[in-house]
Amino acid sequence: MPLVAFLIKAGGSRHDAEDAVQAACVELAKTWHGVDHPGPWLRTTAFRMWLKSVHRIRPDELTDQFPERAADDHSEDVSEKIAVVQLLRRLPLLQRTVMAFEIDGCTPSETAQVLGVPAANVRQNLRRARANLQQLLTDGVGGVQ
Repeated sequence: MPLVAFLIKAGGSRHDAEDAVQAACVELAKTWHGVDHPGPWLRTTAFRMWLKSVHRIRPDELTDQFPERAADDHSEDVSEKIAVVQLLRRLPLLQRTVMAFEIDGCTPSETAQVLGVPAANVRQNLRRARANLQQLLTDGVGGVQ
């Protein structure tokens, strides 16, 4: 469920996220003995599989897609997590993606490696995303006040 929630934070629908995670788990089972760090491998593979599925959708359409319901992760404060997802969906695609990796605990270098961009680009987009999120929170936008 945390991996599904990660993909939802990155902009995916619940169904696309679940499909990508399931496909990544199948791939992990096939290559289990060759994978040194299954957690990061699974996150990277699920993210890439999700990206393949959304290439048939224009990236700017992703912000209009909201999950039917929040992913169940047995959190004490589900409404806060929904508000975070709603705020993240207001960010541009790359800023939303790097924030999803940041929230999931990845370093900018790890994120850069997965996205195939320089780490400096990831750090710059993180700064921009934080500034945009701060402005949204200041303005009381996104269901969080």
